[in-house]
Amino acid sequence: MSFMQNRGSGQCAECDIYVRISQDLTGDELGVQRQKERCRALAAQLGLKVRHVWVDNDLSATKKNVIRPDFEAMLQSKPQAIVCWHTDRLIRVTRDLERVIELGVNVYAVEAGHLDLSTPAGRAVARTVTAWATYEGEQKAARQKLANQQAAQQGRPYTAGIRPFGYADDHMTIIADEAAAIVEGAQMILAGESLSAVARKWDEAKLQSPRSKVTGAKGWTLRGVKKVLTSPRYAGMATYLGEVMGQAQWPPILDPGVHYSVVAILNSPERFSGGKRTGRTPGTLLAGIGNCGYDGCTDTVNGRGYRGVPVYGCAAKHTRTPRSIADDRASKATLARLMFPDFLGQILESQNAQDGQSGAQLQSQAQELRQRLDGLAVAYAEGSISLSQMTAGSTALQKKLEEIESEMVSSAGIPPLDPVKGAAGLIEGWPSLPLPTRRAWVDFCCIVTLNPAKGRHMSSMSVDDHVTIEWRDVSE
Repeated sequence: MSFMQNRGSGQCAECDIYVRISQDLTGDELGVQRQKERCRALAAQLGLKVRHVWVDNDLSATKKNVIRPDFEAMLQSKPQAIVCWHTDRLIRVTRDLERVIELGVNVYAVEAGHLDLSTPAGRAVARTVTAWATYEGEQKAARQKLANQQAAQQGRPYTAGIRPFGYADDHMTIIADEAAAIVEGAQMILAGESLSAVARKWDEAKLQSPRSKVTGAKGWTLRGVKKVLTSPRYAGMATYLGEVMGQAQWPPILDPGVHYSVVAILNSPERFSGGKRTGRTPGTLLAGIGNCGYDGCTDTVNGRGYRGVPVYGCAAKHTRTPRSIADDRASKATLARLMFPDFLGQILESQNAQDGQSGAQLQSQAQELRQRLDGLAVAYAEGSISLSQMTAGSTALQKKLEEIESEMVSSAGIPPLDPVKGAAGLIEGWPSLPLPTRRAWVDFCCIVTLNPAKGRHMSSMSVDDHVTIEWRDVSE
């Protein structure tokens, strides 16, 4: 029965309202609200009773991988008629039009008139309108892609989306506290810390991702942190579809050498989600450093829990040494060793400092840069970065490597040590040092062995019963 027949029989025909916008940057749904008001007015003018209002906000109708939940639900509900603001809000591609045609209902649009899909003529008109809408959409997309590519080649920012973390709404002006957090996050990754540590740091500083203000997400995700720290835009590079197009007009936040070092680390195939994370620095002081003291066991220990207590133990569980006892003993032994004149004196002599930097530090930096150059090549081979990113990153890192190698005279092979503050600064600032630095010094100064209980209760064991320390010889 048609709509007009319903009216003639004295019955009040029903309709469903469908509204949609492709992009809602603010999330306030004002666009769909305006459509609702106009559609309700048209329904009242036609004498239609509104059965239900279907809303797909911030959703495209042309992308194959985008599902419109309310559009699908409306089709399933078998409406008697559909009212929309414009037919292109309802149907933009032929595949969706054919599904609406199967309903055999009238479609009323505020801005595009009436389509009677129950007749051959009406269906022919609808198919023609949709074909031209598809054509115009494709033409518009092609024009937009070309404009975006030209903008990237000229170094101009893409400002249609949400602002990037670190920059203001114009996508060019640096926001000081966010930029400082990005720099600190990059240094944490270079120091061997994890993405989780960076995410916690940013959350503690109450720095919110601009996207989370729209989506309502709470806190930084590992994916979000990685996306920021590996984006070329923070090194002052403009990109298009992942390809570096050239120098950007906005100021960089990260030095290119720092940025591409971080990219090499975070895109290493050894760092993956799920399973064993072989490329990640251990999260405890003695994991992989402390030795199991059980006779015949050659394993190192790792952190685990035992009856609610954090402990160290080997894979065979020969030991269950409380972490607090082992960490405290190893830390004190390391600092005590640094205070011995024979040890500290020879370390300082071996540094062979030049221009405020030690030969050991320069050697360490050079080695890290070589590893990161290799990491960029592997990341490109794995498909994690593009050819342009690898080329730009290799150029930046190679330049830094050449500078370091020109300054480097000799290598003492010691962990990081501030050339100004020296060992005194190391000792004073020990609790706040990055975990990788403390681990390096413990391993450099001491041989730590964690002993099995051998039937004794933990509470009856002294610190020396739990932990045995041997100082390494300086000549080693």
